Amino acid sequence: MKKSWGLPIMLMMIIVMSSSSGCLGLLQMRETMEDLREAPKLTKETVKITHIKVFDNPTDWEEYQNISSIYIDDSVIDMMIYQKVKITGSDLLGGCLEDFTRYVRAELLSPTGESVWAIDVCENVEAKTDQILPEPTFETGTWKLVITARGGGTQSSLFQDQFQIDLTIHRTCTTYPLEEGKCI
Repeated sequence: MKKSWGLPIMLMMIIVMSSSSGCLGLLQMRETMEDLREAPKLTKETVKITHIKVFDNPTDWEEYQNISSIYIDDSVIDMMIYQKVKITGSDLLGGCLEDFTRYVRAELLSPTGESVWAIDVCENVEAKTDQILPEPTFETGTWKLVITARGGGTQSSLFQDQFQIDLTIHRTCTTYPLEEGKCI
């Protein structure tokens, strides 16, 4: 009787093909899923740091100090600084007295310590916004917004020193459709 090798060869080919098709099948499925996915979108992200202080100590000058750090890289397209200062009765005083005056000092420092923006006031400053643009890009690293202030006031809103300084950073980033909310 003659042996047939056809059946064992067929069985072996089925085993080999079924074990290797898993990887090839996954690759093909991944390519199909990539084709179905929408293209990534270039979007704009906004990060805002807000400092608001209302002084309400009627007997002693109250000191305020804060240092905020934020990482800046080449994706940042601009920075906006909003400022508003109200020092009660400053229009009646004839200037700043270093050891007595109520004041607001703020400075934005680059990673190398260079002052990019600053204010040093002891009188009212109407609300205004300054824009800082890259030249041609911002220095990459940790930037610092340093604020020191001294003021006084009462519980009544009529006699309160106060200030608001906001640093808003706009950057471009890529958003992928299946990962909404993640800005890369």
